[in-house]
Formats: sequence, structure tokens, C-alpha cells
Amino acid sequence: MARVKYVLKGNWTRDGAGVKLYRVFGGVELAELTDPFLLLDHFGSRYPHEYLMGFPWHPHRGIETVTYLLKGEVKHADSTGVEGVIRSGDVQWMTAGSGIFHEEMPRPERTQRGDVVEEDPEVSGFQLWVNLPRAKKMADPSYKNVKREALPSVKTDGGAEVVLIAGRLYEPGTGVVAGPVSDLHVPVVYMDVRLASGAFLEFEAKEGHTVLAYAYRGRVALNGRWIGAGEFAVFDREGGPIRAEGEGRFLLLSGRPLEEPIAWRGPIVMNTWEEILQAFRELQEGTFIKKKASVVDYG
Repeated sequence: MARVKYVLKGNWTRDGAGVKLYRVFGGVELAELTDPFLLLDHFGSRYPHEYLMGFPWHPHRGIETVTYLLKGEVKHADSTGVEGVIRSGDVQWMTAGSGIFHEEMPRPERTQRGDVVEEDPEVSGFQLWVNLPRAKKMADPSYKNVKREALPSVKTDGGAEVVLIAGRLYEPGTGVVAGPVSDLHVPVVYMDVRLASGAFLEFEAKEGHTVLAYAYRGRVALNGRWIGAGEFAVFDREGGPIRAEGEGRFLLLSGRPLEEPIAWRGPIVMNTWEEILQAFRELQEGTFIKKKASVVDYG
């Protein structure tokens, strides 16, 4: 049976142009523990003045960013002309690879009712950073835009409700359910789990893999170890069954560690400091962007 090794808490911070967010984890201090995941931010607020300043133009290289929006909208655009809007329930899986220069601007969700446009001020979502291995650091950039209709929503035999963003989930009654994005540079499991009172989820952790769980609502017991909203659990890498129960919602992440050197400066993550310096030189010289990103839409 997989064992919860640590229970940790994130911290409130500001990023971008001043967006208030909860950093669940992130930074070189925890990178070995969370490998291949680098960072998880829980962003959003009911108050537009805490998020409307957004995340103006900034670069990325060497990683993937996964934006999962629970509520609201995020307007996205990059320097090559690719743009779009992420809406409630949608996912954008962005491979920065060799380089993307973009902006992400949260805004209230707009609903058209007859001739009237109504706005709900609440915005809530997550951004996850997945590290890329040395061989894929300079891969061609790409966007995988997944509409909420394309995300499998599974009711497990234990009564848990699961939105499967990536990876595979096996349920005896339904068989194997796979997330819509399968051609990932780093195969990972990413699911959003809702537990009502009396419901449970059973998940088989692979030996040698990192498994993380972040509770963002209510309380959840993971093989008997309770975590509350704002806490995340880090399992050992021995593998084995995980049983989650309680009443709340949590994200479950799993992936094989890359176990590679990490050189990390702001939004750029490479293997060596020489590569970091080269990236910043290219930003100054205007040669950072190597290729326009491809775009694939799901749903």
C-alpha cells in the first residue's frame, strides 16, 4: 500500500502583474520531491481587482504548462498570433519547448441572456508546470486545447466523481478510461476528484512514480491520512493501492520522475545554467522564438 510520506501546505503570494494566488508547491527546494512536476498554482478570486491585472507578456522554455479552469475565462495570446479563450471546465496543455512568449489574462465569465450580457465575477483554476526531459527541452511548441465536453467524467464504483484530464483510470464496471490528450512528452496522470460523504476512490500507484494529492475543498483521507483544504500529500514511491475517502475535492497527480539536473530562472527551466543564460541572451537579441506553435483542439 502506498504511504503518505509528507503533508505540506502552500503559501499565498502574488505573481504576474500582481495576481493573488495560492502556490501549492513550486521552486527548486521541492523539485526533487515533486519531480516531474515543478509547480502548482491555485489562482482566482471573487474580487476582480485581485486577478484582472493578469499575467502579461512573459516567456517560457523547457516546460509544459497545464491550465485547468474551474470557473471564469482566461484570454490567451502569444507573440506569433496564436490566441484563444479558456472557459469554465476547459484545459489548455501548452508545451513551451524551445520557446513561447505569451500572456494569460483572467476575466469574469460572460453569459448572453437575450440582449443582456451578464458577468460572474468569480474566477478559479489551476496552473500546473510539468518539466520536460533534456531530450525534449527544445521540442517544437504546441497547444492542446481541450473543451470540457471532451474531458471524460467518470462515476466510479465507489461513488467518486472524476474528471480525467490526463492518464488512465481503470474501473471494473467501465474498463479503462483515458484522458483526451495521449501524445504527451511526459506521460502523467492528472485527475480532479469529487468525494461526497460515503464515496471513495481507489487508485493504483506505480512503483517508482511520484504521486501527489492536493485538497482544495473539504477534507480527504488518503490511506487513512487526512488532509484539509490547502494541504497536499506526497506519497512514497513504493507503489501500491491508494484509497481516498471523505468529503471534498482534490487533484491527484502522478508521473515518473525525470531525475535530471534542474536550472530554473523564473519561467524558464533547463538543465544547466549555461542554457539559462543562452535563453536570456536570445530574449535580448530577439531570437528566443524558434517556431510558431501548432494548435490542436479537442471537443
